[in-house]
Amino acid sequence: ITALSFDDNDVTSSWALIRRGTTGRVQTALEGTQVHLECSAVTSDPEVKVEWMLPDLSTVEEATDKVEISERGQLIISNASVSDSGLYHCIVRSKTAMDLMPLRLTVKERSLSPTALNGQNIMLKTGNSLSLPCEVTSAQPSQTLWYLPKNQVLLPTQKTRRAEVLENGTLVVRKMTQEDAGEYSCLASNLYGVDMLSHMVEVTGEKDVEKIKVQTDKEPLIFTNSFHQQKHFGKFLRSEYNILPKIF
Repeated sequence: ITALSFDDNDVTSSWALIRRGTTGRVQTALEGTQVHLECSAVTSDPEVKVEWMLPDLSTVEEATDKVEISERGQLIISNASVSDSGLYHCIVRSKTAMDLMPLRLTVKERSLSPTALNGQNIMLKTGNSLSLPCEVTSAQPSQTLWYLPKNQVLLPTQKTRRAEVLENGTLVVRKMTQEDAGEYSCLASNLYGVDMLSHMVEVTGEKDVEKIKVQTDKEPLIFTNSFHQQKHFGKFLRSEYNILPKIF
């Protein structure tokens, strides 16, 4: 019989933990961009190893044209595509310890297909103001953001010269011009899934001071027990538990 033995110093001093926080654990990126998923370890072992598990449950063994792990433990995804969306896991190993943390990545198409436009077709005149509500309910910490035409991104309480996202998630765009026409998408995500509501806005005619407000009558998601089934926007990850974000 061979007995396994450990150096007492290794056992007592070798430990590893991943820094946790809501920031960065749910990320959204545009198709074609480079994505950096962070994984910061606190450890007593200078030889600690950082590994990454992809949504298909494979691990990153070596750098490829698509993915690589940086010296700091970041997972770098080049030329992100919609198929890269999913749940990633950072794994940190020391000599005698291991820690694991999930991260959700959602990659949005630069131009949505007609079937993904699940909101309304909106037409308003030049000079009007546009108000698009985005009410999100989520039992878990979630990230909500707006995608505007030309792939401009606005976070809650963020604003530009004419556009802003209010605290309740409503997007307001003042003095609309024809250049503001296009797709407007509210995207909400947490570690368990994604929901998105997308409208097509047309701007025509002469200036009118009337303010246009769009009422969204989107039906709530129907949850099934197929927790591991994931499809892209319009048919989202489902769960028998009410833990996914929902947009009303």
